[in-house]
Amino acid sequence: MSSPDGRGSSGELMPGQDGFDEMLAQGNYDFAKTRFVRTLTGDGVARVVEHAAARRAKLRAEIDNLRTLVRSRHETAVEHARAYGSILPHRVGKTWIQPPTHAEKIGQFYGSDRFYKQAARAAKEYVEIRDLLAKRREQLVNMEADLRQALDDREAALIRQMESPRGLASALQRDPLLNVAYQKLKALRADLQTRSADGAGDL
Repeated sequence: MSSPDGRGSSGELMPGQDGFDEMLAQGNYDFAKTRFVRTLTGDGVARVVEHAAARRAKLRAEIDNLRTLVRSRHETAVEHARAYGSILPHRVGKTWIQPPTHAEKIGQFYGSDRFYKQAARAAKEYVEIRDLLAKRREQLVNMEADLRQALDDREAALIRQMESPRGLASALQRDPLLNVAYQKLKALRADLQTRSADGAGDL
């Protein structure tokens, strides 16, 4: 179903309307340009992707090892915290441990300081490896984003190069299909300009 001005239901130009042929030719040229750019950058992209895949595989292997180490360190930290808590339960919470006072280091609580130091060291080692795992995971996410950006930048750079007369001429010479689409669009626009000029002269 078309609108009152003859456009399609979504507002697009229809065959026979002014501007439809130019829109179609522009679309064909844009498609040919994108195909040319991706063909030209294909080998370079393949090398970038291959290099990134090797880096990702290495990073993922490190993350897997860190996960195992985090579990081990956590179990050790919990074990030492419980041992210290069995001596001074009021010095151990779910996410914290406190050192014994001077009075708690002697008498019936003798040895509590040694248990505290073991628990504190185990907790520190667990936190360090946990934070390193979080950092490596973040690096993996950023690596994916950097790869996408690098590929986009390669295409954008070549497209900008084609916007110069010299770059466009080189592209047209290298890709016959791109040249056909460009020449068709160019001829159509020249024809439209001629018609416009002829119409203005009749006024």
